[in-house]
Amino acid sequence: MMGSPRTQAQVRCIEPIGRVISTGDRYMRSGSLLCPTDQISPKQGEEVKVLCYSSREHLLVEAGSNFPVREICKPPAFSSVRKCTLLSPQDCPNRKGPNRRENAPNIIQPYGKVIINRRPLISWTAVPGATSYTVQLSGGEVKWEKEVVGTTLSYPQDQQELSYGSANKIIVIANKGNDPIIDDTLVVHVLPEGWVRQINQAIEQVKSLGLSADETAYIDLDAIYMSERLLNDTIENLQARVAAGSFNPTLYRILGDRYVEVWMPQLAKTAYIKALQLARFQKNSGEVELVQERLSALSQSQLPTRTNPAQ
Repeated sequence: MMGSPRTQAQVRCIEPIGRVISTGDRYMRSGSLLCPTDQISPKQGEEVKVLCYSSREHLLVEAGSNFPVREICKPPAFSSVRKCTLLSPQDCPNRKGPNRRENAPNIIQPYGKVIINRRPLISWTAVPGATSYTVQLSGGEVKWEKEVVGTTLSYPQDQQELSYGSANKIIVIANKGNDPIIDDTLVVHVLPEGWVRQINQAIEQVKSLGLSADETAYIDLDAIYMSERLLNDTIENLQARVAAGSFNPTLYRILGDRYVEVWMPQLAKTAYIKALQLARFQKNSGEVELVQERLSALSQSQLPTRTNPAQ
């Protein structure tokens, strides 16, 4: 695979639900992806260690018989509540999606509403005529305020980091001179410490397998992060692979999918177009079809792309 010299496991299903992370299986080697229809078949006297994405659990399967993967790594339970995304605005309380206001400092980052980074980057859209922005954050024992000229703020090093398991309100106020003109608010939740530790352990386990960095990002890490709707973390991780020069069309498609979920249509379109270009160049017809479906759906959504991005 272009962009990484490391081992790439064969992908046999659209959404793998785990990996084999040890030797000991009769047919699958360490690092093999697990599909719902697979079976674990430990050799006589041996056991097989499996990582399940949805639970982040490491399970030991002992010799004895064949074990269906769908019973070992149960796929995420189906939710009757449909997701509100820019491709399904009919499922949003507000048919236009999130409460985006024209010419407001709409908060871009953190992406989504759940995070594990306790010092998140904060960014927002530019407001015409604004001369500065005031960023306020409050949650638990944390409370601070900063004034900045641009549209991005790294978490202040002189401020206490967010608490595990906390809900935190971020307010960005656009100012013209000394007068506030318009604001935007986002509430983000930090996962409990035990959950964060479990997620990090699962990620380190996957990284220790020596698989390709691209595959690890868009299959394993994305699945682990999305098990808790950690859109901010998976997007930042996929963006890092793009910055590293990835030529993997699937990675760009997955990144586009995540942009769709955080209502960033222009970024989603850019990622999909790059995925399509790479898939065509590599003669990957299956990926071409998947990306074309997404571009068509994005076009038919007929939603305006966000203007005045973070600068």
